[in-house]
Amino acid sequence: MRGYDFHTHPVLVREMVARHPELQAAARETFYIGNTFQPLETFLLELDAAELDKAVLLPIDATTSRGKKVYSNEQVAELCGMSTRFVGFASVDPHDPQAPQNLEYAIRELGLRGLKLAPPMQEFFPDESRLFPLYRKATELGIPILFHAGMSWEPGSRLKYGHPLRFEDVAAEFPTLRIVLAHLAWPWVVEAVALALKYPNVYLDTSALYFDNPRDFLRFAMTHQVPLTVFERSLRHQLVFGSNYPRVEIKNMARCVRALGFSDECLRLIFETNAETLLGGAR
Repeated sequence: MRGYDFHTHPVLVREMVARHPELQAAARETFYIGNTFQPLETFLLELDAAELDKAVLLPIDATTSRGKKVYSNEQVAELCGMSTRFVGFASVDPHDPQAPQNLEYAIRELGLRGLKLAPPMQEFFPDESRLFPLYRKATELGIPILFHAGMSWEPGSRLKYGHPLRFEDVAAEFPTLRIVLAHLAWPWVVEAVALALKYPNVYLDTSALYFDNPRDFLRFAMTHQVPLTVFERSLRHQLVFGSNYPRVEIKNMARCVRALGFSDECLRLIFETNAETLLGGAR
């Protein structure tokens, strides 16, 4: 059993909510998920059912924009300490002048492996020059940044923050910074694919579901909006599997990606090799 789910949110882990009661409000009022809180074992069983080994955990520091953190970096590190199957990412408040220093602490002292930023929830344009010191720090640390891109459902969020072309200056100015645009940047899949085709440091993840079911949605996005052959032939090294769990069950999203028609070699890249490249090698 090998492979990664590169896009998960640990918002429903019952043990963490019991230890940190503020996470309940963060899940309900900031992340807007109403599902029942579940034991940690459920998360791990989801990975088992999808035949995957590891999950990347994504927090969101929305202190300035929402007055809450959807997991702190310390809480992500704590959860990673409960299972070797978790890879923790950090998040920082992009409005905080100390964001680069906070990121360095999270990586060097807490052992986290990447940075998650969500422009629509955190209310910033990714190409604002005031963010460049943060990107320079991520480059210096050798970590990837996973950005929410495209559609955002959160009440009060604005779609303008997630348009994929707002990431072009970041990709161009920081060519060694590994950037992941989540959700295929739907509905702007064509623009996101164009960006990835032009910039080899831009990756896309599959965690897209905004209507109906994962099978029909991914088939529409990855065979109709853009032909599957573009992903298979030209972006095979820049695509990673992500489920957006718990909004979508990991096994359901994995089954749909595997059924799209990719070659076995390409599926190994999507589920395993490309994630390891982003993380700088598996640990």
